[in-house]
Amino acid sequence: MQPSLSEKHSEHLPVVKISAKPIQKVNKNKPKFKENNLLFKYGNYNRYYGYRNPDDKDDRLKVLAEHIDLFYNKDVLDIGCNIGHVTFSVARDFGAKSVVGMDIDRKLINIARKNVQYYTNDMVQSPNYHFKDCTSKSLNDTNCDKIESFPMSLPMLYGPINLADMAVSKKFPNNVSFVQGNYVLESDLLLSLETCKFDVILCLSITKWLHLNWGDDGLKRAFKRMYAQLRPGGILVVEPQPWKSYGRRKTLTETIWRNYKNIQLKPPMFTDYLLNEVGFANCETLTMPHNPSKGFQRPLKLYRKSNILVSRNKPKCTIVKPNETQQS
Repeated sequence: MQPSLSEKHSEHLPVVKISAKPIQKVNKNKPKFKENNLLFKYGNYNRYYGYRNPDDKDDRLKVLAEHIDLFYNKDVLDIGCNIGHVTFSVARDFGAKSVVGMDIDRKLINIARKNVQYYTNDMVQSPNYHFKDCTSKSLNDTNCDKIESFPMSLPMLYGPINLADMAVSKKFPNNVSFVQGNYVLESDLLLSLETCKFDVILCLSITKWLHLNWGDDGLKRAFKRMYAQLRPGGILVVEPQPWKSYGRRKTLTETIWRNYKNIQLKPPMFTDYLLNEVGFANCETLTMPHNPSKGFQRPLKLYRKSNILVSRNKPKCTIVKPNETQQS
């Protein structure tokens, strides 16, 4: 049988395949985000101090030691404390009354709590926790059942112990503690709940990570919270990373990529914002000594809060005395 004219014509037509999946437009400018990057999206590198201080000497502590009067007998907060290197040094060597290390990474906080043993090797291994004397030896007196002291190893493993009827020594390591949490509040409304409970706040090499993960709004809220938590005359120590370093981490996550493109408050603008918008009275720049890595050659900025509280549409500041903090 001979093929018809229609059949002969169809032999020369191209075959078109219909895809079941819709065609998606690909944004060539959008980078590919790796799942492993999520582990360190907050700059929470567990070997940070290893590559920053290859000789085990932190130049920042040398510079701050020249202003040790700012820390002596003061309450200090160390934001982004990592494994606690700076936190321990301030608590042990600068004579701080109390130092709280805070980090968003729970694993780093757990490591920091264990690292206390390395900073107490030179200390006399004697008990630091003492109870009040029991005047009655009656079996019905429950206070007499308490042990008179705890060994040094207990606060090393579990952190500071705060029990009723117990006088706690304020010497190192009992003046240092660690807290896991996100310093950036969820809303500006929560700023009104803050109280003045610190004399010094350390914000070292952390502004970039607050900025990339929570954008301009998050960093501004963090700065305002620092101001609210400082007592009159308090000091904020900031070590801001340069804008150039932001670009090297802009592709870690999609959130960071989006925030990076929308950032308007660049690091050179921090001082103007902290003085004119947040309310700090003045700023002092401390020059850092030479560092083998140019990336860590960054000055320290000291912002001082005025001794006189000035109302500038800011959250009210309720001063909390040290004894009131302990009772709460």
